[in-house]
Amino acid sequence: MPLTIRTVQPNDWPSILTIQDECYHALEPESLAVLQDKVKRSPTSCWVATSHGEVLGYLLCHPWPHASPPPLDTPLPSMTEAEIFYLHDLAIASKARGMGAGMALLDRALSYATANGFSKAALVAVQNAPAFWQKQGFNETPCPKSLDEYGSGARYMTRRLHNTVNAF
Repeated sequence: MPLTIRTVQPNDWPSILTIQDECYHALEPESLAVLQDKVKRSPTSCWVATSHGEVLGYLLCHPWPHASPPPLDTPLPSMTEAEIFYLHDLAIASKARGMGAGMALLDRALSYATANGFSKAALVAVQNAPAFWQKQGFNETPCPKSLDEYGSGARYMTRRLHNTVNAF
């Protein structure tokens, strides 16, 4: 099935919420308003994977000024300087697993981050996902913030990117 990666559009929200609800069983899903705030703050770095017009997965990313993750289910504060490219939420519908949607979304995000001058990407791996993220070049990194709100076993992880200037 051919995949298309494109930015999030207003009519994608019902599918995104359905996928979020399907994927997150150990965490309380974030509200629609909070998810939409992330897209509003960084519309060019939030994507969906589609096939034949159906949303199969999403990845919401945004610049972030700190070396620790933003709080969950809270609108992002005003940002003046971004130090990292934060991968906030990657989720793939179960019917699309194994089709390459997650890797296509991640490739788009890392290419975007590199092209926009970020030297580091970061995320919190939840629900037993650290091994997946390690395979993608992310390494566990000490975090000054408690990750309790992200659930048991959550890990703050970062990956160096190859570039020279931060454009944000």
